Amino acid sequence: MDLETIFQGGFTPAKWRLLGDYLKGDKLHPGKGIRIDNSASSGKTVSAIKQREYRRSQQPPFSILTLQKVPASDPAEYKVTLQDGSVIERDTTSGSDGVVEHDCNIGGSPMSTRPRPELTLSDGEFIAVTFTTDADGFIQGTPAVVAASTEQDSIHHQPASGEGLGESGDYWIKISQLNIVSGAPEITVFQQSDIEHSRLWKGRNIGGARYIHKERDGANDTYDFRTLEQFEPVGRTYGKVIVPFVNGDEQDDANDSIKFSAIAGRASNPQVNVKDNGAGIITVEGNGNSGVLEWSNCEDPAVTVTLLQWEDGLIITNEDTKITAGCSGSGSGG
Repeated sequence: MDLETIFQGGFTPAKWRLLGDYLKGDKLHPGKGIRIDNSASSGKTVSAIKQREYRRSQQPPFSILTLQKVPASDPAEYKVTLQDGSVIERDTTSGSDGVVEHDCNIGGSPMSTRPRPELTLSDGEFIAVTFTTDADGFIQGTPAVVAASTEQDSIHHQPASGEGLGESGDYWIKISQLNIVSGAPEITVFQQSDIEHSRLWKGRNIGGARYIHKERDGANDTYDFRTLEQFEPVGRTYGKVIVPFVNGDEQDDANDSIKFSAIAGRASNPQVNVKDNGAGIITVEGNGNSGVLEWSNCEDPAVTVTLLQWEDGLIITNEDTKITAGCSGSGSGG
């Protein structure tokens, strides 16, 4: 059986087996198809049809499209054009679109301008994207693609933190670098994609008094919060205001809440009472009893001395008051 007979009509598993037999036991597996070519030396040849390779419709963002030396420049300078690119900002405020794409300028003209705007580069210079933000991290103005002679560090924005007002940001993102090697230009690529700009979380203390969120430490990239400390008097028996954590591990689920002890009066026959006015004032009071214990010499006129006086159940008599009774001429009044 020849190949023409095998491939008359549609392909079937039986025909693939026949073809395998025809090719002396070699197995062929259906893929993108096969082609049969006439060969002057080999008769007919069978080969797989290669899958079509699709070319990208455009180069990656910020990639160099053209690189041309400036005539008669010494030292050498090169004019470059770039594929359009943008800075992507995630907007998490309520009612926003969520994503904002900022187009970039070159020399004050949008990258989408045609003919494309050019950058001029010298040996060792960088192509960079630069933009500024406010203290909340929102991009201000239009990002720019520039030529920079040296690498520059970004200054990340700092949101309002604790009592601080926050600081604006100044960003520099390296794209590529031109180097002249043995008289020929070489490009080092650092990034060929749209730039994602990340905004920092913003902590805010509301209300008054002491702040729980202290500040954001930009050097350590941390948000610092205050902790609660239990004052423990030395040599005294005391009750803890902050209840100790359970199991000795703050990460346990049992420690999801910070518990505080309450101030309360005695359960029965209290001599000291605790009252809460509901407006932040806790008052410790006595039992409401007041009175006075006096001594008199029963003469006319009588000499009277206050021995003991109490108000709200608490003694208020001056500690210096003293009287000795039963001895003539002693004490106050004899």
